[in-house]
This record gives sequence, structure tokens and C-alpha cells, in this order.
Amino acid sequence: MTQLRKMLLLTVTLILACSVILAGCGSSSETSTGKDSGKVEISWLVTSNPAKQPWYEQTVKDFEATHPNIKVKLMTFPYAQIDQKIQTMISGKNMADVWSANWSEAGFATFNQLGVLLDMTPYMEKEPDVVKGINPRLLDIYKVDGKTYGMPMLNYGTFLFYNKDLLDQAGVAYPTTDWEDTSWNWDRMVEYGLKLTDKGKQQYGLLYDETANKRAWLFGGDFFSEDAYKTGKMGEPQLLNNPKNAEAIQKNAELVLKHKISPNPSQTEAMTQLGNPFMTGKVAMMISGGWGFQNFKKAEFRWGAAALPNIEGRQIPLYVDPWNIYKHTKHPEEAWTFVKYLMDPKGAAKAYAENTGATPVFDELLTNWYADTAKAMDMKPEQVKQLNEGVVKYGRESDNHLIAKFDSILKTTNQTMSAVYNGTKSVEDGLKDIDKNLRSLNLE
Repeated sequence: MTQLRKMLLLTVTLILACSVILAGCGSSSETSTGKDSGKVEISWLVTSNPAKQPWYEQTVKDFEATHPNIKVKLMTFPYAQIDQKIQTMISGKNMADVWSANWSEAGFATFNQLGVLLDMTPYMEKEPDVVKGINPRLLDIYKVDGKTYGMPMLNYGTFLFYNKDLLDQAGVAYPTTDWEDTSWNWDRMVEYGLKLTDKGKQQYGLLYDETANKRAWLFGGDFFSEDAYKTGKMGEPQLLNNPKNAEAIQKNAELVLKHKISPNPSQTEAMTQLGNPFMTGKVAMMISGGWGFQNFKKAEFRWGAAALPNIEGRQIPLYVDPWNIYKHTKHPEEAWTFVKYLMDPKGAAKAYAENTGATPVFDELLTNWYADTAKAMDMKPEQVKQLNEGVVKYGRESDNHLIAKFDSILKTTNQTMSAVYNGTKSVEDGLKDIDKNLRSLNLE
């Protein structure tokens, strides 16, 4: 591998040398037809997505039309391949100039720890209007030691989605959009689940599509310390130090083992083979990320969204994706110019929200998003606004975005949680095993 890398570096060096000789000036990412007429090329890395592809292409076309001296090379890879592609590019020091750190399994914290994210603070200080109209809580997510390494572009919260047809058949009222409604608590959600479960039809009342740690958040628990989210390093696990963790996992295990309103891991996996379980019509309620507002528009039944149960100390997962710039880009000014363009609430950011249905971060774009989303669910825009404002109020950024090497952490946690949810391991023993196994990872 070392020899191959040397050969690759030698090849790149020769190519660059030839480029200099032939062009007389500039680099491999520039063309020059005169002293000041060089066109700079920057690259934009995105995940392949049929719904987003038209926006990608139109954005590049429109940007280049208004910025004739900058060419944007669009790099599109399937999500399953993007981590390996990024790793290869970073190792080769030819990473894309602009991308989203969270459009990968690695996540923001891993890339920040690698030192490959550009500090955009100086640019923001010169042009503060770029982020005008974005909730400060969202802007703070990608600040580290007072420096900004990411610009939020969308904000998915976590909600309870429900099948209106199944709730109507069971004669139960639609759950509330009010996050302050104390009557909508865990026990009431379980009551709903019991009424909506039909073993004969293989219909489940509730599917909780979240990882163990974020289920603990709903009860005020946390598997990790505050410092872990600030530094990006897991540090000392806190599974056994916070009693809320055991309470949360016990309550969740009971959904499967006691109340039998939720499928166990193997049943969930079997349902997922057929697509999103909620879309099959065999799940009455599903706790999931806000991408459901987009995905469920194709459902063949009526559906709606509600707040998560009101539990003291709850914290709700947010999935705020940022635009990032490669720290070692040869063209930071041009990369920043492109990010500004992507963030324009009257241009690319507006088009992104309209084309994808993603929840925008700019206040001026939310009004239309509320109306469009409400129409899809046959709800009122005021209800959607209440949902979104509540999730931001109680929300915090997803753990896998803020703690580095989280794929290893998640794999270790899930192995034990499957045994807990299957009933072959107690909650107490499960948490002890996870604590021990996490400590053995040596992620420092």
C-alpha cells in the first residue's frame, strides 16, 4: 500500500509538472487564456438521489451563468459508497471543495477531528447577512471553540407520524401537535398502541425508529457526557451513571415484550425488506426523522404528524445538515462564494426546499414549507409550525453527527440492544455489557 501510494504521488507530481510547462501558469484546476482570464474549477460532492439530481444540475448551471470565472465539477456518489470515496480523497489530498459532512456515515465530528474542515468564521464576520434569518440554536451546532465549521442548510426534527385511516378505524383521536400538552405522555401513547395493534392483520401500533441512546434522551438520559458532544471524543460512557438510561430502555423493551405493540428487531428487519414499514400500512404510528414529511407523501393512506410524548427532561433528536468547505482547498474564496450561493434563501436554498420538501432553516422559507407540508397531511399550517418550533425548542443535534467514529459505537450498542429487545438479555445486563464493550473500543 505504501509503495502504491508513492507511485500515485509520483504520477500526480509528473502530471502537475507537465501542466505547469504546458499552461505556463496556474494549476490543474485552472485554465488560462490571458493574464487575468483564468477560470477556477471547484468540486461539489453530493449523494446520488433521483429527487435531488435536477436541483444539483440546475444549481450548477445557474451558478456558472452568474459566475463565469468559476466552474463547478459535480461529483455524485451513492450513499453506500460515499464514506470510502471521501476517505480515499482525503488520503490523496484531493477532497472535494464543498460537501456536507453529514451526508456520510462518518459525520461532522469525525471530519472535524481529522482537521479537514475550513473555519468559515472570517467569511461570516465579513458577510453576516448570509445566515440572517436562521435560528441561532441551529447556527451554534457546528461551532467548535467559537469557530464555525458548517453552515446549516436543512433541519429535520423527530416526530410521531400516524396513519389516519387506522386511527379512525380504531376510534382514537389524532395525537397533538402541541409539545406542551402534558396529557400526551408515554402511557397514553402506549394506550394508543394497544388499541391500534391487530395480531390477526400483523399490524403494529408503534414502531420506534431510533437508536438506544436517542431513546434515552426522551426520558432525560444519555449514554455519553456533555464533553463528548463538545469535543467529539466519546470519553467515559455514562450508561450506568444516569438512572434515566435504565428507565428509558426498560420502557422501550416493554413495547416489544410486555405490551407487544412494537415488532422485535428481527420482525422489524423483515418488514424493512418490503420497504419503509410505515408505508406498508402495517404500522399505525412511527417515531422517525422529519424526512418522513417528504417520504410519506407517496403513501396510499391518509397520514399526519404529532409531537413526541411529554416527558420531563426530554430531548429530541435533530438532524441538521451543514455545507462544509475542505480546509486544504486551493480556492477558499471561490468555495465560499459557492456556499453563499447554496445558502441564498431567495435562490438555491429556496429551490432546494421546493424541489425536495426538506425543512428549510431560513425563517422566510418556512411559511411556504408549513403550507405545503400541511396540505400533504390535510392539517393546518399552524399545526405544522407548532410541530417545527417545538422540536427546535426541545431539540439537540444527533449524537452520530457530534461524536467521532460513531459507526463503531453504534455497531457495538446495537449488538447488545437486539438481545435486550428480543428478551434474551435483561436491561441491567445489557447496559453493563454495552458500557464494558464501549470502553474496550479505545477510540481516543
